[in-house]
Amino acid sequence: MQYMKIIHRYIIKEIIGPLFLGFFLFTFIFLIDKMTDLVDLILNKGVNLLTTIKLLIYIMPAFIAITVPMGLLMAVLIAFSRLNSDNEIIAMKTSGLNTKVIIIPVLLFSLILSIIMVMFNNYILPSSNMAFKNLYFNILKERASIGIQKKLFINEFNDFIFYIEEKDDKTDELRNITIYSLEKKDEPSYIILAKYGNILSDTKEKRVILKLKDGTLHQINNKNPLVYNKIKFNTYDLDLDLKNMLKENSVENIKTAREMNFKELGEEIKRYFKNGINTNYLKIEYHKKIAIPFACLAFTLVGISIGTALKVKGSSISFLISIFIILIYYFLLIFGEILSEKGNLTPWLGMWLPNIIIGIIGIVSLYFTIKEKLKI
Repeated sequence: MQYMKIIHRYIIKEIIGPLFLGFFLFTFIFLIDKMTDLVDLILNKGVNLLTTIKLLIYIMPAFIAITVPMGLLMAVLIAFSRLNSDNEIIAMKTSGLNTKVIIIPVLLFSLILSIIMVMFNNYILPSSNMAFKNLYFNILKERASIGIQKKLFINEFNDFIFYIEEKDDKTDELRNITIYSLEKKDEPSYIILAKYGNILSDTKEKRVILKLKDGTLHQINNKNPLVYNKIKFNTYDLDLDLKNMLKENSVENIKTAREMNFKELGEEIKRYFKNGINTNYLKIEYHKKIAIPFACLAFTLVGISIGTALKVKGSSISFLISIFIILIYYFLLIFGEILSEKGNLTPWLGMWLPNIIIGIIGIVSLYFTIKEKLKI
């Protein structure tokens, strides 16, 4: 029994090191994609370093939720390919150990990691998404005020070009404002002239508004330029589309469901269902929070089979095989999500489809591995 415990600890130890390697490697790949945006915030958008670091910290859990299963897949491939190439698995079997004894501790480890990641997705991920959203909105709000400067034509906002004659630097009050709407097909063009204006924010609704006072709206019909309307107003609220201020990953693109834990999602699903609203979107997010963590188990099943069939050791080949399997997994995940959104699949099946397919492949391969039809 003591001998078996030593073997179990040895095998798990063989996985832990590559697990951290794979985790940091895949996380770094995701970070590279975001680094250009973060550097742009500091150099071109005037966001201070501390705020940018906070954004990075808040977005990290979203990476961790998917890079942990990826890292485990790579770790299992590295560990078992090394054990196989060094003939250590053969040595263990020669000493009387059953193949199941070698595999079971790894499966238990992946199961425990899956459960931990489900808890992570329930408690940490929603909170970090909300913190990211709130901080990002504060940046957008600040940048909207900074971005509107006097005596300049400003086109950083979608659909509008601004010109401000005067701006009070103490109160941020704008004076003598001219706003040109950009021409759109089948929509009337207009020019807004206002004596005063202020940038306001609606924190609850995550909106930034330009409140105009004492002005006129001049509207021209694009189809018939002879049709002209002039509307006077005391106050006029103009919603500012801030996508261009800080790239395309604005708060509008962060799904509300991602900020909810299981309890909140369950309550929202019940509320939607009671009001006759389609709940597929919410159910997809609910099951995704569970299915992706359990990719750890599916990846382990297929990783053991492939790893024990490899005669070469090293992280390079394991990384390439991991990428191939991960691409298949996320293709199936996206495919399942599309079918679920359309109602062609139930949301739980759509989200669990990759785990089921890869898991079955892994189980069948393991069966032959245990029956010694793979070189082990």
